[in-house]
Amino acid sequence: MMLPTFDLETKRNGDMHRAAKLAILRHQVVHHIERTDASAEKVEQALAKLAEANAPMDRLARHQ
Repeated sequence: MMLPTFDLETKRNGDMHRAAKLAILRHQVVHHIERTDASAEKVEQALAKLAEANAPMDRLARHQ
């Protein structure tokens, strides 16, 4: 009967482990970028509403 050897150091630093870890990190970075982009869009929308609310009345009349 052959017993498998558990070389944990190789498994932690092997090519497959490295590739899996990079894939997870890449996914996390993309997720954070998407969340940041969504937040930035909300800020831009809020700033546009603020600018519109602070616009002089004659400028508002031209847009209607």
